[in-house]
Amino acid sequence: MLSPYDCALMQTSTLPDLIKPIKHARQGLILKGMFPLERMTRLTSDAFSSDGVVEVDMVFTKDTEGYSILKGEVKTCVQLQCQRCLKGTGVSVELDLSLAFVTQESRIKQVPSIYEPVLLESEEISLVELLEDELILALPIMAYHSDCEAYQYRTDKQLEAEKASKKKRDNPFDVLKQLKGDE
Repeated sequence: MLSPYDCALMQTSTLPDLIKPIKHARQGLILKGMFPLERMTRLTSDAFSSDGVVEVDMVFTKDTEGYSILKGEVKTCVQLQCQRCLKGTGVSVELDLSLAFVTQESRIKQVPSIYEPVLLESEEISLVELLEDELILALPIMAYHSDCEAYQYRTDKQLEAEKASKKKRDNPFDVLKQLKGDE
C-alpha cells in the first residue's frame, strides 16, 4: 500500500479514459492535465466549434465519513451562438467540483449536502462523460456578447422589397443626374 506522501506525487498529464473513483480515493490520486474539447460530443453538438481544451486539476480522497470524494477544478471555453447577433461567442466555464461516489441508490440521500452525489453502476466510470455532464449543467441558459447589435429580422415585405431592388439595375448615369441637379 502507498503512503500518503507517495499518493500526493501520483500526478498525470495524460488523463485516463476510465477512472475507478473508490480505488483512486483510497490511493489519494491527483489528476492534472488536459484533453481536447472535441471528445465532449454532447457539449459541443450545438457549439460553433469543438476546438479547445478542457483543463483538469482534481484529487481523489476519502472524507471522515468514508465517502470516496473527488474535488477539483475543471476549466474550458465553448464557442456558443450569441442570442443577440447569432454569431459565435466564447463562453468560459470554470467548475469547482465536490463529488461523492456511492454504489447504492439508497445511500444517495445520506451523502452530506456539501457534496454532489454520483451513483456508480460499476467500478469504473468515464472521466470525459462525468466531466461533460458537469460542464453541460454549468453552461449559461443564454450566451451573448457583452456588446453587439441584435440580429435584424426582416418581414416578408422587406425581403420582397430587397429582392426587387436587387433586380432593378442601377443606371450608371444616375450619378450624373444628381450632380446636374435634375430629378
